[in-house]
Parts: sequence; C-alpha cells; structure tokens
Amino acid sequence: MKVIAAPGPVCYPLVAAMMERNDIDIEFKKSSDIGEQKPDIVLDSTVSLVKSGLPIDYVTIENLSRVTPNLGYRVGMTRKGGASDILFRALVGETHKDVEIQYFDSMSDLMAALNSNKVDTVVVPAMDNAGISIEGHFKKNNVVIPGSCGATVYNNEKDFVDAYNLGIKLLKEKPEEAAKFVVSHLPMQFPLEFVMNTMKNSDLNVHKPGNHEEFINLVKKYSSQ
Repeated sequence: MKVIAAPGPVCYPLVAAMMERNDIDIEFKKSSDIGEQKPDIVLDSTVSLVKSGLPIDYVTIENLSRVTPNLGYRVGMTRKGGASDILFRALVGETHKDVEIQYFDSMSDLMAALNSNKVDTVVVPAMDNAGISIEGHFKKNNVVIPGSCGATVYNNEKDFVDAYNLGIKLLKEKPEEAAKFVVSHLPMQFPLEFVMNTMKNSDLNVHKPGNHEEFINLVKKYSSQ
C-alpha cells in the first residue's frame, strides 16, 4: 500500500501500524506536492486536501486543534496560512467575532505570550483537554466540519481502514511504545510527548464524512484571504 502523508498527526496511526504490518510504504510530503504521483492513499489535514483539490473520502482525526483557555479578543497562533489558521479565521469570520490575531514563530513563543498576558487566547494542538476544539466552536454555531485530518483513497480501501484502525489500537493500548516507534520513523524530530498527547486528546476514528460542501466553500473562501 503506497501512501503519501503529511508528517504530522494525521500519519501517526498509520506509522504505528507498521509495528505489526510490513505492507505500508509511506512517503512524507504534503498533498499539495504530490504532482502526477498516483499513490493508493493521501493523508493530510482536511483543509489541505480541499486546497489540493482532493476529495475527503475518510475523516481520520477530529478535535486536533483547541481554542484555549477561552475565546478572547487577542488571539495567538503559529503557522499563518496553516489548517488551524484557516479554520479559525473561518470561524470568527462567519460568526462575526471581533478578534485580533497575532502570529508567533514557535510554540514556546506562543505560550510565553499567553503566560505574560500578551494574548488572551491561543489556538494550539490538543496537548491536553483545555479549552474547546475548533470543531466544537463550529458545532455551537451550527456549522459542521469534517474533522481535522482525512484521507483521499484511490486503492486498497479496506487495507487502509484496517491499518489505520490497527494504529489507533496500538496508540491506545501501548501509547509510549507506539509513540516512540512513530517518532523514530518521522522525517523530522517531534517530541515524544507531542505524539502521545495529541493522540490521547484528539478523537481518532476512521469514518466517511457526511455532506461537507459548506466546509469546502469555507476553506476556499478563507484560503484566499
């Protein structure tokens, strides 16, 4: 099974599945960079899949990004133009919230700004259960988005679902062992705690999305701003 995967949380369960399966060949790159390649599976954020013109055949992770501690006026985040940034700007734009967004170069700079009261709110990966997820905020405003991460499936659909579910099982049953395996196979260094905590505090569940035309339109609208 040939897989192209962004090297973030979306790939962690599939990498973990490689502890017990030897039929998974992962190439780490963003969905926007696959060009003419025809893999069996593409894994990326749901936002990136839409931006790349790829269908969201499966949702794999929900509630990965959290707005914490509460939604205030001065909001800090990293990665301008990233999936969380686009979703958050869509949220405040569509609900007409008045906010001021500041971008920081690193997570440590972002958290330092929160701790020194330079920002009221941060949008961060789900390292714990603090705050409310971006999906949760959308739901409160009657907008459904199809999760944080997803998959485009061209071939080997059953193998993919089985493997991803196996990885979820391993991350839940052997969190430290599985996280160490994941970290050792990623193309860039991630802290062990980041892998363990984002997998623990996000919702891992491979399923087909419902109607998400509104989400596609939101991504296109706010990606161009």
